[in-house]
Amino acid sequence: MTTARGFTLLELLVVLFVSAVMFAIGYAGLAQVAANRAQILESQRSLGELQRAVRVLGNDLSQLDPRPIRDELGRSVSPALIAEPGTPSPLGFTRSGRAGTSEHARSSLQRIEYLLENGELVRLSWQVLDRAQGTQAARRVLMRGVRALKFRFLDRRGEWTEIWPQMQPTEGGDGGTLRSRPRAIEFTLESEAHGAIRRIVEVPG
Repeated sequence: MTTARGFTLLELLVVLFVSAVMFAIGYAGLAQVAANRAQILESQRSLGELQRAVRVLGNDLSQLDPRPIRDELGRSVSPALIAEPGTPSPLGFTRSGRAGTSEHARSSLQRIEYLLENGELVRLSWQVLDRAQGTQAARRVLMRGVRALKFRFLDRRGEWTEIWPQMQPTEGGDGGTLRSRPRAIEFTLESEAHGAIRRIVEVPG
């Protein structure tokens, strides 16, 4: 008759040690897989935002319209395109190409403004050009992690400038200056994840 023999304390300790090592190796592997997956998803999100921002900027700038706008009090006129580098709102302009609806007759023009706020590229749009006080803009965050957004404008003489319009209109309004548009616009979008992306958009008309 044989007697059952159990594990000794030393054998149990060896088994527990080996199990702990295997568990640690497996856990580290799973943690690395999870970290890699999170990094891939973040890279995909960041790249998707960059592609969207470049696409929207290109579409907007390619449909510039020469229509100036009046301020909320109707006392002064802002150019169809105005660029103020170094400010939180470096660009504002009138854009055409908005689709109309069969229910409401409305203009195809919009007023667009781009902002940089706490590293976010924000697009504001107004459906009414000569808006009244209190008119709210539709706000859309196109991209996060933005370091800088710069614009340059190719004038009719073939020279690049960072300011538009090149001549500030007088108080009475200078129709030519207010409605002037460049031949092309270059924008440089610099992000933390992708560096600087530069595009040139031809302005029709």
